[in-house]
Amino acid sequence: MLKNFRKNLVFIFILLGLTVTGLEKNSYAKVSDANSTKLKKLIINSYLKEISLKFKKYFHFSNFRFAGPLKNVFRYSIKPISDNPGFAGYHTAIIKLINKKTGLLRGIAYVTFKVRIYAPVAVASRTIGKFQIINADDVVVSMVNIPDINAGYYLNSKDVMGKEAKFVIVQNSTLSAINTERKRIINFGNMLYIVYKRYGLDLKTRGMALQSGAYNSTIRVKNIESGLVVNGIVKSNQMVIVR
Repeated sequence: MLKNFRKNLVFIFILLGLTVTGLEKNSYAKVSDANSTKLKKLIINSYLKEISLKFKKYFHFSNFRFAGPLKNVFRYSIKPISDNPGFAGYHTAIIKLINKKTGLLRGIAYVTFKVRIYAPVAVASRTIGKFQIINADDVVVSMVNIPDINAGYYLNSKDVMGKEAKFVIVQNSTLSAINTERKRIINFGNMLYIVYKRYGLDLKTRGMALQSGAYNSTIRVKNIESGLVVNGIVKSNQMVIVR
């Protein structure tokens, strides 16, 4: 029986996003270290195939547990993954043992494993007050296990410098687009100049901001002379450009 297993070709299908339903402790097979290392490497490589290259270094795998007739199986191949991969949490790899000569299913084994995503993200080094402008002393980069690294986290501390806290940010909280925004240099009701740039000419008139805005953001402004409301690009704390 053991010799026959060595002739088997193993196809590994990673079923990503499955929640581990729980396997009895006594059902886990004892797998040799060499065999276990090969399986782990194949499973991890399969899992990472559809993940963006720049994010792969942030994925960490642990808690591998094997169940099924895996002893003395040494030959493997991998079927490409077609489903979108999941992220943090538990997943299950189903290993189908196929007889190389007959193509018949000889058995099924399972491997459960846990995925964590540790990325260097900007966090608050101290409590930051509402509307406070964030500076270097307010930020520290820390490795954080996050469920999705595409959710607006800052992977570089410089990206959050100069931004404004939308509300009080507690120390050690992750800084993101949810709790920060670009610094406002114009507030609602401010008097300013509206500069119309048309046909190579600059026409300036007085206006009033109908929205708050950061540098290079687009806000609505009211022309005081004509009463016309237009969209302008913030270029300073006293000027917007209308093209």
